[in-house]
Amino acid sequence: MPCRVPALVALCLLAVGGCRSESTPAQESDAAPLTIGHETLVAELAGVPDLAIVAAALDDVALAPVFDGAASYTILAPTDAAFAALGQAGTDLRAARNRPQMAAVLRDHVLPGFTTIEDIEGALAAADGAPIEVQTMGDHTVTITGGQDAGGILFTSVDGTTARLAGPAHLASNGVAIPIDAVLKDVQGPSG
Repeated sequence: MPCRVPALVALCLLAVGGCRSESTPAQESDAAPLTIGHETLVAELAGVPDLAIVAAALDDVALAPVFDGAASYTILAPTDAAFAALGQAGTDLRAARNRPQMAAVLRDHVLPGFTTIEDIEGALAAADGAPIEVQTMGDHTVTITGGQDAGGILFTSVDGTTARLAGPAHLASNGVAIPIDAVLKDVQGPSG
């Protein structure tokens, strides 16, 4: 049974027993400290070549101001290759006439709060292998499974599409962009 999480911020709480009946002791980490950028999430995305489509789409659908504000968000950002893999449907989705559909797709890739890949791995470890469900800005859920022991983190949308990590996270002053290798929504059929 999946662990339902109303907000991604709660992933951090899992390390102290959010989905377990007993708490687990904190583990010391040998990892390097996080380097958080001074730019907002929008500015950070604009500087990542493999995420150019997401960066442009945020501007096109008028979501950029949300990610330029003070609130923290985590974007599961499909790479440019992920959009290219959609073929004509991906091209159509980026057309001006399909901005409402693109906005819906993007909202289903946005999670509340500032959450790193390490936070997700810690939450998965604390959940003892149980899937974690997180509410998106699009009012759907993303199910997160896997972890280092399971061959990587897997993100699954409500329609069953899946994606894996596609590179290191990009940390901004107000959020995190986590590159993924697929678009987490069936986009076959935006108006042509």
